[in-house]
Amino acid sequence: MERSGAPAIAAALVVAASLVGDTLLYTVLPVSAARLGISRPVVGVILSANRWVRLVTNPLAARLYERFPAGALVVVALAIGALSTAAYAVPAWLAVFVAGRLLWGFSYSLLRLGSFLAAIDDAQGHAGRMIGNTRAIWGVGYLAGAVYAPFAIESVGWAGACLGAAAITVVGGLGPAWIVSGWRRGVRFVETEVAAASVWEPRLIALFVAASLELAIYAGVLVAVGGFRVDELFGQGAPVLSFVVPATFIAAAFALTQRVAQVAWTPIAGRLSDRSAHLSFGVSTAISCLSIALLALPQGPVLFVLLGGSAFVNGLTATIAVEYVVARRTSARDRPRILAALHTWQDFGAAVGALGGGVLAANGASPALLVGAAMILVTLPLWAVGMRTTERIVVTA
Repeated sequence: MERSGAPAIAAALVVAASLVGDTLLYTVLPVSAARLGISRPVVGVILSANRWVRLVTNPLAARLYERFPAGALVVVALAIGALSTAAYAVPAWLAVFVAGRLLWGFSYSLLRLGSFLAAIDDAQGHAGRMIGNTRAIWGVGYLAGAVYAPFAIESVGWAGACLGAAAITVVGGLGPAWIVSGWRRGVRFVETEVAAASVWEPRLIALFVAASLELAIYAGVLVAVGGFRVDELFGQGAPVLSFVVPATFIAAAFALTQRVAQVAWTPIAGRLSDRSAHLSFGVSTAISCLSIALLALPQGPVLFVLLGGSAFVNGLTATIAVEYVVARRTSARDRPRILAALHTWQDFGAAVGALGGGVLAANGASPALLVGAAMILVTLPLWAVGMRTTERIVVTA
């Protein structure tokens, strides 16, 4: 297969443009829920709906990438993503709101898998670096959404902020989508020479479960419950350097640490996995567990944001380590199916985390955070199982 690296970069940029609306919700919906007339459990449903639907749309996306031009699928996904963001504009129409989240779930299944395929196909022995670089480009969209959200909400209100995010997706994604539009994977393989890899191989399953728990915390509990914790500690604002900072801005700063890490840290995390995925996973998991547990304690807004940053940075490192190991165990033939399976496990965890976080937070955010810290510890034995005798299940192209 001959293809330049341009589609990988352009595909990642399309994902970045499409993430603005999703980031808007995760940044300000928990802290704005009361004003919008949305209960905490319903917030959990909204934030997790797109993840539940991806349990179905991820395998569908894998089949689509096996049968249709990859570039065309990315362009379609961009259009669906912009439409879904516009649907968030009227939160009182809960059915439309949830429908928008379901549409976004399908869009993200296509966007994420397409971006991963472009990156791994071009990895040339540096899978960690390519995964880190790709996630860094995605992080530009996360970062833009986190910066945009509080200012847009405070200046033009909820509806205006959602419609503005949809417009940003269209404007930001059109150019990269045009570059990607002609991309065809063109994978060729000989049936008798390449054995199909199984997504039920026990050591892969151990890594998939670890990935599920990671996303349950880092993309579910920590994001949703972090916003509720901000509301509990700083609901009336908090003094920072003699200024009273609104709770929406503290929540945005907390989420922003994750977005900054996704831009600035993921390339480094990818290179660390190239050097030693085992060490990267172990150290980062221990640090993130401690950081999440400390978030449950009373503290000032600055320390709260810094601890959140520590949890997100180390969580990204552990996540990339798992993705790196799984990517190394795929061939060009099996890549869509194996990566889609990984994404499905990740989405299941993220969906359970967002929904469970909203339910647990009804009795206080601190207990939910402590449960999250305990769940992170469980990934350590799963990682040990998944890393045993790696070479026995490697499938070469």
